[in-house]
Amino acid sequence: MGGDNTALCVMERVDDKYYAFVFQDQRPANDPYIMNMIKTVLENFNVHTLYLEDRDNTKGAGGLTREYILLRNNMSQYFRIVPVKPKSNKFSRITTLITPFTYKKLYITKYSSSSVFNDIYSYKGDNKTHDDALDAISAAYLMLSLGYRERSVHFGNQRFL
Repeated sequence: MGGDNTALCVMERVDDKYYAFVFQDQRPANDPYIMNMIKTVLENFNVHTLYLEDRDNTKGAGGLTREYILLRNNMSQYFRIVPVKPKSNKFSRITTLITPFTYKKLYITKYSSSSVFNDIYSYKGDNKTHDDALDAISAAYLMLSLGYRERSVHFGNQRFL
């Protein structure tokens, strides 16, 4: 989730396959429409942990984290919030998706945002195209597939709130 574009990936791991729903919109993550949409997605998918990219602060004091803690407090469903800060560059995280896509281990649901599919097919790795959806998918994939030590290569310390 970012300041100018929001991409949310809900991913589930079943055996050695990963299934993802991706929502994307060209609005900031704290926009009321986005907040309501994310609330709906979190409730409908029964999300247990929300990994939130917050570059301000990963201890819970960042602006985006505080917004989503308020959102959680106004929901009937409880979920953990983990603010994370990427350490590796976006391109190296996105390239980790090559293997699961190649071996058909990662599936993106058809009812994901249509802009997600457009962005995936138009991605060139030049940092000029909209790569937020791919970044969200790769972050979710890395969080689910890697152990703690391997995960720390791509993301800073993680604290559950």
